[in-house]
Amino acid sequence: MSDNDELTALIRETFSRIWPSSDPDIANYLTPMVARFARSDCRDRHFLVEFQRGDLGKLASRIWEAMLYGRFQDLGWNMASEDKGPDFLIDDQVYIEAVAAQPGDAAKGGLPQEWQDGGANGAGMVPTDQMLLRWTSVIKAKRDGYLKCLEQEAVDPKLPFVIAVNTCRLGGDTLGIGGVPLAAMAVLPFGSPQAHVDVQTGQPLGGWQLSWQDTVLKANGEEIPTDNFLQEDYRCVSAIVGCSGFYAFPDDRDKFCGQPPYYVIHNPLAANPLPRPWLPGAIEYAVTAHDTHRLQLDQLPA
Repeated sequence: MSDNDELTALIRETFSRIWPSSDPDIANYLTPMVARFARSDCRDRHFLVEFQRGDLGKLASRIWEAMLYGRFQDLGWNMASEDKGPDFLIDDQVYIEAVAAQPGDAAKGGLPQEWQDGGANGAGMVPTDQMLLRWTSVIKAKRDGYLKCLEQEAVDPKLPFVIAVNTCRLGGDTLGIGGVPLAAMAVLPFGSPQAHVDVQTGQPLGGWQLSWQDTVLKANGEEIPTDNFLQEDYRCVSAIVGCSGFYAFPDDRDKFCGQPPYYVIHNPLAANPLPRPWLPGAIEYAVTAHDTHRLQLDQLPA
């Protein structure tokens, strides 16, 4: 058996052990993607060890790294990785840090247990605020890690830095509320739809608009900001990439370069902004106007 055959068998065995009742099409879809990354120089020495352990959190992170690697390399972008600093450096021009958000402990403010057990099929309302807390947590952690890299002079301070977040383990959809992606709601102050209503007719006056929500509450009452892309201390983050899945149905693959949809949210205050649009095949958004309690977010042309 060749090394490639052994690698493929190892990946398939891991998928069948961890997801014994899953659709085999998902394993067939992910296996070559993971194998491609595992054979590359960009994966670290712990990749296969952590992949095989069966910890769903680590497995999700490793699959997301493989997805990003395949997506960017298929665009013809040169991918590099070092032991220190962000996960990837693209064409010596853009740093990418990958992270898979985790649902957390329901008893300690994580997603409600009934939602975790049922996912998108669970009964009740979508726990949007709890999801946003998971987004803000990983974004802050990766921002903080990048600031340390800057202090240690491990990265070039003049290059853009992008945080890529996969939320497959949170359930739900990346699209969010009122057409605004959750990736945008995690870094810009978009809240629930609201309208002024005629008390006589009950009809909205002037249409529905998204409320201004610059914080979400943790279980202990602490306010966590959701307007970080309007704050100076997040200028080092050029953009957020959000993706809510690990699998794309065959009929959808041509739309999004063979993978689930990627949403790119550009930071209007970025110290090192990306080109707009930046990622072919992604759905990209940029703030085109903002002042006190007014924010205009527009989808960029493909």
